[in-house]
Amino acid sequence: MADHRMGGAARRTLPLWFTFLLGGVLVGATLYGLFVPDAYRVSEGVRETLPETLRGQDIVTLLAAVALVFSGLRARAGSFLGHVIWLAICLYSVYTYLMYVSMPFNDAFLLYVAAIGLSGFGLFNGLTRIRADAVADAFGGAPRRALAVFFLAVGGLFVALWLAQIVPAIPGGVPAGLFVYDIPSAVHVLDLAFILPLVIGTGVLLLRAHPMAPVLAALALVKMLTLGLALVSMNAFVAASGGGMNPGETGIWGGIVLAAAFWLIVGVRRMRPVDGEWLRPAVWSTW
Repeated sequence: MADHRMGGAARRTLPLWFTFLLGGVLVGATLYGLFVPDAYRVSEGVRETLPETLRGQDIVTLLAAVALVFSGLRARAGSFLGHVIWLAICLYSVYTYLMYVSMPFNDAFLLYVAAIGLSGFGLFNGLTRIRADAVADAFGGAPRRALAVFFLAVGGLFVALWLAQIVPAIPGGVPAGLFVYDIPSAVHVLDLAFILPLVIGTGVLLLRAHPMAPVLAALALVKMLTLGLALVSMNAFVAASGGGMNPGETGIWGGIVLAAAFWLIVGVRRMRPVDGEWLRPAVWSTW
């Protein structure tokens, strides 16, 4: 496998203390959820399986924290691939904890807010500083058209699925499947407002051969992978607690995990070395 490095950028990625701080916040939040018995309260109007659901998510987030630190170390050493994975974990963290702050309040609330703030800053800083011209050749062998079709199909499918739950409830009703009664699903909000536009927009950019499209594709694929793993883990936790497991849903998310992993492996294997300065010194720099 090619070594996707450049020496100068290693000195200008966000410092390691930032990665360790974010990783520590993620670990603290997940350990609280996994080991404090009443971390996720179920009161009237809250889905009974909420604790098991969130603990299933916590397991995946704990693994993501390990990946964050490893990729942060690689990025600091000059690995462009490590930098992209680090950004993808930041995107995962923002999405995850924007969901958590819409759940019943608990003692880890400030950790959730810190995770959103740190991950959001890291994602913005690390993504906007990438020099598109410097990394364009690294993805010359990427299967852009096939990957674009995959993104457009998945994005369109989930837009249709979520709207099929929301639109019939208007006017005056409440969509099924909410975690907290009468409160809009954070999944619907985040997916329809941010994630699905990212997936569909990335598909369009891939068809147009935009130099940053493969970077966005990597972020979206890691998001699909972690989301699929989280859903499988959630179902396993619910089943272990005596609740019912939906084989169809587990199969769908398992398929998404396999598809995302396949495209990530193909992309990494076809990725070429990145030469020269691929990070700007600062967000507002032009070179």
